[in-house]
Amino acid sequence: MAAVLAAAASLLSATTAHASSDLKLDASCAGDTISGAVSYTAATRGESYRLDLFYRERKGPDWKPTGRGGSFTTDGHPGTYRYSFDISAFDAKLYRLDVSGEHGASRTIAAATCAPGRQVPEAPLAILLPLSLLGTSGLLLLRRRRTV
Repeated sequence: MAAVLAAAASLLSATTAHASSDLKLDASCAGDTISGAVSYTAATRGESYRLDLFYRERKGPDWKPTGRGGSFTTDGHPGTYRYSFDISAFDAKLYRLDVSGEHGASRTIAAATCAPGRQVPEAPLAILLPLSLLGTSGLLLLRRRRTV
C-alpha cells in the first residue's frame, strides 16, 4: 500500500512539473498597456487555451473581469501567443493574467509598475514668458537705434 502511494505521489509530482514547464506567461506594463506573450513548448495539437485579464480595485478585495482576453489553439509545435491590452479604463491596484486550458498559468502585476510612458518634457511657462519678453524688448531697442 505504501509503495502504491509513493508511486502515485511521484507520478503526480512529475505530471505537475511537466505541466508547469509547458506554459510560460510573460507580461510587462508600460503606461496604459499590458503586453507580453504566452509561450508553450510541449503542447499537443488542438489544445485550446484562454487568456483573461482581471483587476483588483484600489478599495476592494475582489478580482473583477476586465472583459479583455483572447484564445488560441496549439498546432502541436512549440509556439507563442502575443497579446496587448489597454488598461486605461481601470482604476486598479493589481492586474492578474490567467491562462486556462489543458495547463494553466497566472501572473499578477502591480499597477504601480505601469509607470506613464515616456513623455517629452515641455519648457515651463515661467521660463518662456520672461525670455520672450526679453527677446521682444531687445528687438524693439535694436530697431529704435537704427531709426535714430
